[in-house]
Amino acid sequence: MINPMLRVEAENTPIKWNKMQENFQTAYPSSTLSYIGSPLYPNFASIGLMQTPKGKNRRIFFNPYTGDIIGDLPWYASFQRVMRDLHRFLLIPVNLSLYFVSSFGFILLVSLMTGLFVYKKWWSGFFKLRLRRGNRILFGDFHRLIGIWSIPFIIVIGATGAWYFVERAGNDFNRVFYDASPTVSATTHVEAGDKAFIKIEEALSIAKKTIPGLTVSFVLLPLERDSKIRPYRISGQVDTMLVRARANRVFINPITGGVLEHHDSRESSLTTRVFESADPLHFGNFMGLSSKIVYFFFGLTLVGMSISGIWMWKNRNLKRKTRGLEYATFGLWEPLSISIVSLGVGSGLIAILFYTL
Repeated sequence: MINPMLRVEAENTPIKWNKMQENFQTAYPSSTLSYIGSPLYPNFASIGLMQTPKGKNRRIFFNPYTGDIIGDLPWYASFQRVMRDLHRFLLIPVNLSLYFVSSFGFILLVSLMTGLFVYKKWWSGFFKLRLRRGNRILFGDFHRLIGIWSIPFIIVIGATGAWYFVERAGNDFNRVFYDASPTVSATTHVEAGDKAFIKIEEALSIAKKTIPGLTVSFVLLPLERDSKIRPYRISGQVDTMLVRARANRVFINPITGGVLEHHDSRESSLTTRVFESADPLHFGNFMGLSSKIVYFFFGLTLVGMSISGIWMWKNRNLKRKTRGLEYATFGLWEPLSISIVSLGVGSGLIAILFYTL
């Protein structure tokens, strides 16, 4: 709706991976293409990431059925990208912000447990909404009603958010959940007489033979830097339910075509399968558009619950204040919240300006 470059005419033809790469090399000979993704839906463009000679990241849009370049935009010239990074780390590009955001997964779970403890016989409120008893009762019933119906959603979002905190900490400290990706020594390239890297579609063919039934969604292209070569990393989905695309991945030597390492979710342990279900469960991308609509609806209900909760809290304290009784305030949370929001907005504007100018 916002970016017309994302829309293409759907065709019943294979994706032209090689053509997209060749057209990029012709149109942007001085830039580097880092990755290409398959279209999210049949009428969507394929999106790649390119790095310019000045070190700027830009998104490049391809027609996946012809390989033609539709256009390119700065990295943050995207509502989706801004909102995703705002959600992920508040647009504050430091590692601590990732921990700060994901820590709210624990807070969400604790708030759910305390709410169920405070609200006696909460199960009786599934269909309770009194419309003619005044605003205070209406807002109270509305707050409890949406809270009760959102319990499964709150558990999923809270648990996966908390898991992101644990996962990040494990990877930062000792990579307990994921091993480092394999690399290829650049001397191999020299010994091969600076042989050209194999084409994307050849690498895809190798990946599909290694993981039968693989539907490719992401191709990380090889890159030679600092005496090392980053191999192809091809990931996607098989017939395993509720796993992220990287649960099925193949690393391929771009010089010899040999498989360096592969992971097939059908062969993974139950523990790994549970870990890899975090993204589909958190983002709701496991049943196409229908699951995303459900997640969008419950996301709106949580916003409504926050607004109604704040309204009730403010209204109750205002009444206590006018009666000369002791009342609660935000205290230190007010300046702290304003500081975090200001830091996020300021950092986000700087990042957006850096990546767009």
